[in-house]
Order: sequence, then structure tokens, then C-alpha cells
Amino acid sequence: MNIPNDPHVCLVSCTKDPRCKAWTFVKPGYQGSSAQCWLKTGGTPGGHLDSCCISGHITQPPITITRQITIMDSLYTPPSSSSSSSSQYVATPGYVISTSATTAPSFTIPLISFEDVYTYQLGDPDFAYSPHIKRQPGDLAGPHWQFKSPVVMLQQNDILAGIVPDVDSLSGPIISSFPVTLDLENDGESPALLSYGIAGSVLTFHSIYGRDYSIKNWANKISFQYNLVITPGQPPLEGYRLVSQYLWYAFGHDRLVAAPNLQSNHVNQSKYYLMDAWRQDTWGRYANQVYFSFNCSNGIPCGSLYSGRTLFTDGFGTNNDGWFNSWFQTLRSAYGWYAFGEKQNDKVIMEKALSILNLALSAPQDPSGGGAFPSIFFLGADGRSLNWVDDSGWAGLCRTLPTPPANCMEYYHPFDMSWTAYWMLRWLDFSSNISTSSSFSSSISPALQKQILTFTTYYADFLVKQQMPNGIIPSWFEADTLEPANHMQTANSETAGSALFLVKLYEITKNITHLQAAVSGMQFIRDVIAPKRLWFDYETFVSCSQKPFEFYDSYTRQNPENNLGKIQAAFAALELFHATNDSAWLDVGQSLVDYLSLTQQVYSHPLLSPNLLGGFTTQNTDSEWSDARQGYASDVYFQYYKATSKFEYLERGVAALRSSYQVAPYENWAHTGGSQGDGPGAMTGFHWCQGSAMTSYEQTQRGGMIFGDLYVNMKQMHGVGINGCSLTSLSLSSSPTTLSLSITSPYKWTSPLLLVVDQAPSSSNTTLNVNGKNIGTYTSTQMGEGVPVPASN
Repeated sequence: MNIPNDPHVCLVSCTKDPRCKAWTFVKPGYQGSSAQCWLKTGGTPGGHLDSCCISGHITQPPITITRQITIMDSLYTPPSSSSSSSSQYVATPGYVISTSATTAPSFTIPLISFEDVYTYQLGDPDFAYSPHIKRQPGDLAGPHWQFKSPVVMLQQNDILAGIVPDVDSLSGPIISSFPVTLDLENDGESPALLSYGIAGSVLTFHSIYGRDYSIKNWANKISFQYNLVITPGQPPLEGYRLVSQYLWYAFGHDRLVAAPNLQSNHVNQSKYYLMDAWRQDTWGRYANQVYFSFNCSNGIPCGSLYSGRTLFTDGFGTNNDGWFNSWFQTLRSAYGWYAFGEKQNDKVIMEKALSILNLALSAPQDPSGGGAFPSIFFLGADGRSLNWVDDSGWAGLCRTLPTPPANCMEYYHPFDMSWTAYWMLRWLDFSSNISTSSSFSSSISPALQKQILTFTTYYADFLVKQQMPNGIIPSWFEADTLEPANHMQTANSETAGSALFLVKLYEITKNITHLQAAVSGMQFIRDVIAPKRLWFDYETFVSCSQKPFEFYDSYTRQNPENNLGKIQAAFAALELFHATNDSAWLDVGQSLVDYLSLTQQVYSHPLLSPNLLGGFTTQNTDSEWSDARQGYASDVYFQYYKATSKFEYLERGVAALRSSYQVAPYENWAHTGGSQGDGPGAMTGFHWCQGSAMTSYEQTQRGGMIFGDLYVNMKQMHGVGINGCSLTSLSLSSSPTTLSLSITSPYKWTSPLLLVVDQAPSSSNTTLNVNGKNIGTYTSTQMGEGVPVPASN
């Protein structure tokens, strides 16, 4: 039969026919112009490859395959008390079939691959998921370089089935000798297939891997282990939520407890460890190093923390820039810098940070733009001329395939504008002078508060005017005409960023029009984007993994997805819950967080040298490890933990918070997954690593989000080390009420660590016992503010 020019199509055709025992793929030109596939009911002398053909067996009679199968009648869920052992987790409906396949031939056998392939017999799946998607026949949906939260899964109605590799069984030598891979076939024409096993891969495009069809001669024991997960009774399209939880508790939890040194720097191993040292380096050295100041056109002192990207990517000939976009948000970094200055009583730092807010507020809102504003600033080479650019030339419409629009940098980009406007509003956090330790007022002045609200309200009115009847906000608007660009006009996840800003503004001004627009936008996310998984934002198509806007993977029937929109959608749903007290939005938000979690790393690849636990990858057509967006994701987890007390979110938040420091000062690690080397990604600048990570940390230490160095929830009886320590046991006894905990830390502390005990009973005091020593009796208020306790060195 005629087939595409891909041997794997022939192999898959054989696996789908119960009569087929062997197959031969004939290359184009030997038996006609098309490739041919021959399915055979009898065996052939042996799998081989030559100039015309590739042949193989589905089963090889001389080889004995030994299987060990263990069925567990539950998946793991959070423990009732803190523990380093996942064996104490409570049962949840579902099944995990722990499976291994092993052969130990007494002779050398030639193999292309050694895989277990499962056919999904429940009908055409409603939901299909793999870590990566495909561009062409023969691509792989999940080679080991993409094992961040490794799973392939299918769901029909209420039943989900998936394969989760046993990453505990993987080591560097094992993967080097026997490269493992997940795969998924789901073209809609034949029953869908899930597979896992040993198969080589080759990088075919940026971060997409194809099958390696070369023959391997294996004479030693060949083995692989995986878990087959089956979860009946799941909500439609949402069986992934239980799998996401399972991945964390099966692999991530124990690794986090065992890694109190996760925040150590791998790049320069003699450098920083504890957060105070990272603070001093980030805010005291690095921020001052990249800060530059000048006067804005109105004479107000302005400044920025440069990234140097206008020179690097957009060619404006200057390093002195200020990026106010959804990647590099200078205003967010300035927020963290100001919070540090407030804590240190350092007025100079606070004034420098405020000058960055002044710069953001000086962006021109031309009346013809109806409140829209540019997102990139650069200071001319003369050191005086002030320049604004509407959108990036490198990660914007100028990268459109096959042909960018004319004047492609002269488009307003709401995803960038809304994230900037949201962070303008976040600066109002400082208007109530939250700090009680400062010797002077750190309030944002009433005049500056008014300026923030005037600017953001003007922009909010622009969004309301441009919002479509179905709730979506187009992704780009031509600057002169305000006509929306065709690109992502009818489907995008960027609308979530505007909804987040609008509901945040509503919480301050109580303008019901802005709330209605936010609800409409998030209803579109909930009803269209999430169920159809149309997670399209600019990075999906016009960043380093460039592709046409109409790209679709017909081999697994999945869309390209990026997680920036997922992060902001999760934020927006939670803000809507707070603004409306409608618990349905909290439920929506948790489903978004659980889906986002499938891009978090629950283990660290054994062939990569840093500890990459907790970091984030980006999209299903890219492969980097520990990308700087993990700082944004950390904020999501901590805020959802506060709303739900869900221990998984707390641990994931800590892991994400710490993960950037392993690879600092770089943007990420092993950009193509690792096959091209164990090394850092790009040096993108201050904001897309340390600035982002440190701002996330500052948010865990102020206001209503104080987590300290070690956090314990006394009501839920769980806890976690935040800063350079691990909680290894936790217990509560009565008469008198005593909270006992054991702490480990690999670091030498020069001062006590801060233990925060949340949700302690207000009716009685509690005695704290740390590492076997009573350190005092405290009220619930004292413990909520933090108690200094000795650390184990």
C-alpha cells in the first residue's frame, strides 16, 4: 500500500492489524514513486535496513520478554501531615499499573526500537495530550529530553488512560545506552495509540525530535519501566487534573524534600545560597549595575533597568532600554526592588524603583489611540532622545510566517499593555504603607496614585471598546487606525491578560463596566480556549519556535500551546473569585492551574547537570528547561495555596520559586532539551531570570503573603521549607499544645531562620519544639508574623 515517506507509518500499520507479524517499508523510487508498506503474517529472517528498505518484527520469536505488573488501586493525593514519604498519601479513585518490559538475549539482536504500544479501544478520544506535538510523520510526541511532566494520555467521556514513565528508574548511563521515549498517534482515521519504550531520536527542527531509524545492535539486558494510569469517573476533558497531581506526588514531592539546596547556583557554585545573599546580589549589585536614569519630557526623574534587547533583537543601536511586556516586565522587577528597599529602609533604592514607575506612566497615550500605549522604551545614543516602540520586532508581527504585515512594529499589543497596566495597579500595594519596620513613610503619594488610576482607566476604556461580543480581545491593533490585525483575532489566550487587569482595576474603582468586560473575557477563556486548548499567544508562533499561525498537528490532533496565557488566565480566574465571591471561578482557576502544571518539571533529567526540579518549560513545540517564567508561575501557586490550602500548590510554588537560582543569570537551560549539550540558554537580561525570581520571593515576604524561611499550616498540618531548608517531620500534641518539627539545612546560617505558623488556634498558645528543643510558647499572632528559630547546619 502507498504510505507517506516514513517507516514509522508502516510499523504503526502493522501494530494495528492483529494478523501482522512483520513489516517492510520500501523507499520511494523502488516500487513506484510513492513509499510502499508490506504487512506480513509470517516472520522474516530478522529486522534489517538497506538501501531500498527497512524491515522489522512486531514480535521476535527467539526473544523472551519478561513482564512484571503490579496493580495499585489508587493514585496518590496530599498527605494529612508533612512527610518525606509519598507512601502515606490517601487513596483517590484510579488505577496505576506499574509495568516493566525486559529482555536479556543470549545473542546480539538488531533493533530499531523496543516499545510497548497500547491501542485506545474506547472510541475516538475527546482529549489527547503529549509533551510535544508533531510537524511531520516520524516525529516523536515525547522523547526523554522532553520529560518535564512526562505523560501521554487520552480521554473519552469519563475515562482517561495514560502512560507515565518511571523516571525513578532512569539514570544517565541507562538513558545514554537505552534512550526512552513516549509517543502518541491520534490521526482520527485509526484507533489511537499510546506507546513507551526504547527508541532513538534525532533533532529535526528547533526543539522537535523525530525517530532515529538506524539499527542498534543490543547484546545486553534491555529493560524499561513505566506506569499505566487509568482513571474512570473523571470530569469531561479534565482527567488530566488527577494525572497532574499524581505526577507531583509520585516524583516531585520527595525530590523537593530531599533538595533544600535547590536554590544554590549551579553556574557559579561558589556564589549564593540563602535568599538574603541572593537579595543582596540581585538588588544591591545587579540592579544597580543595569540601572540608568534621565529626566522624562515633563522633567520628572525617570529610569530603567536595561535588558539590552533593543540592540540585540530589534537593532535600535542602544542598550539603554525599558521593556514593559509579558516576558520582560521592567515594572514588575522595579516592584520587587522597591519592596527590598522598603524592607532595608533604603530610600535611594526606593527612589530609583519609583523612577521606573514614572517612566512607565510617561508612555504616550495618544488620543487617537484611545488609551493604548507602546510597550518598549529606549534612550537614544545621544543619551537624551526618548523613544517608544509599539511592539517588539523580534517577537511580534514582524516574525509572521510566511509574510509579515507592513509596518509590523507599529501595532499595539494588549497582552503587553495589560500586563504593564496590571503592574501599575500592583504598585498601589505600597500606598497603605504596609511596612511597619520602615523609619519613614514608604507610601505611594496621592498624586502618583491618581496618575496610576487615570492612566489605567483610560487604557481600560480602550479594551472595553475593542472587546468583541464573544468576549475576546484581538491580539494586535494597527497603531494609526486601531483596526485589529487578522492574526489571533478570533482565538487567543492573551485575552486572559486583559481580563486580569480589568478585574484588578474593578477591585479598586468598582467600575462595573470593567468587571463585566473581565467576566466576558474569562468566559471566553473558560468556554472556548480551555476546552479546545487554543492556548495561542504571540510566543506560540513568532518566537524562537516560529511557525505559521494556522499550524496544526494532524498526527496527534493537537494545537500548538504556550503557557504564558495559561499563567495569566489562572491569575484572572482567582481575581474574579476574590472580586465576585463566586466559587465557580475558583474551580475554573484550579483546573487551569492543574493544566499549567503539566509544563512544570517534576524531576531533573539525569544527563543535565543542574538540579532542574520545579522549573518550567514553555510550549509543546519547544524544549527548554527552567525558563524564567517559573517566577510568574510561582506567584500563581502561592496565591492559589492561600485560597485553597492545597498542599500540592504550596510545594509546587516553592519548587518554582527556587528553580531560577540554579541557572542564574541565564534565561533557561538546554534550550533544545539537551541533545545539543548540557549548558545554559541565552543571557536575556536582568528581568528574565534574577529580577523575575527575586520579585516573586519578595511577594512571599510581605503583606498577607508572609511565608518566611519555613512555613507551617497548623490547621492542615503540613509545611515546607522556603529558603534553604527542608521540613522532614511535623507533629502536634496536647497538654500543653506543642508543635514539633524537624528541620534540615545544608547551609551555615549566621542568623536564625524565620518560622511562620499559619492558621494556629487563637484560643490558646502553642509551644514550639524544633529539632528536639523547646524554643518557647507563642500566640497565634506571633507565629503568623514569624518566630526566629535555630536552623540545623
